[in-house]
Amino acid sequence: AKSYIKSLPKIPKKDLSVLFPKANPLAVDLLDKMLQLDVEKRITATEALAHPYFEQFRDIEEETEAQQSYNDSLERQKLSLDEWRKHIYKEILSFSPIARKGSKKRSGMSL
Repeated sequence: AKSYIKSLPKIPKKDLSVLFPKANPLAVDLLDKMLQLDVEKRITATEALAHPYFEQFRDIEEETEAQQSYNDSLERQKLSLDEWRKHIYKEILSFSPIARKGSKKRSGMSL
């Protein structure tokens, strides 16, 4: 995906407030920060949650941060479709959501 994006012609950045004139300006600002292609410029999940757009929904006590950085080494590998399927299936089987004691909000998921 990275090499494909790099091969595309340079196009000037669109003004999201013009594309979404009726949208909340805070939502447009957050979207702009989330859509940065350069990972060094892109807002992190923690920063996004702290953005003013989420202020009314936020409960800091309910938030957790990942214990480790995202491992993107698999994305650099050349895998067949079958190998990708097996990997995704293995990931699904090993997924274990974080159970928080005394959570005020319920997701509806059972653990």
